Amino acid sequence: RYWFKNARGEWRWTSHYDIYLDRTGRSGGGTPAQDQAPSSDRAESVIGYALAQLGKPYVWGGDGPTGYDCSGLVQQAFRRAGVELPRVADDQYAATTPITQDRLRRGDLLFWSDSGRASGIHHVGIYLGGGKFVEAPRPGKTVRVSVISSGFRPTHFGRP
Repeated sequence: RYWFKNARGEWRWTSHYDIYLDRTGRSGGGTPAQDQAPSSDRAESVIGYALAQLGKPYVWGGDGPTGYDCSGLVQQAFRRAGVELPRVADDQYAATTPITQDRLRRGDLLFWSDSGRASGIHHVGIYLGGGKFVEAPRPGKTVRVSVISSGFRPTHFGRP
């Protein structure tokens, strides 16, 4: 694990050396982390696991195998692909390389914040491409594929 302080002075960690270099302002040579595409094999592994969970119920604090909340689904999908992410959505965002919406690729993460700030992030989903994402939405619903809509647009985007 690579530990660093974020912009708010909070300690965070990442298992990705390139993210650590980016967040600490150090130079590691090669391509900067924000320009690296996620491995297509890794992205497909993440997406395959998440899609295999379709129809399972939303469970507050759930991380499978019988039910999930949003960050539990993301954490488990990435774990199956060999990537360790923190447990909750705002910490997951802190462990990614922030990107803009126009740079989204399959397997990137979408985050929602009512305040528009990273500290207010409360939901996460996995981008599938074509404006679609997989999510564990809320109590009473099941894991599903959703479409990015004007009424519920993500505010932050990250690449693990």
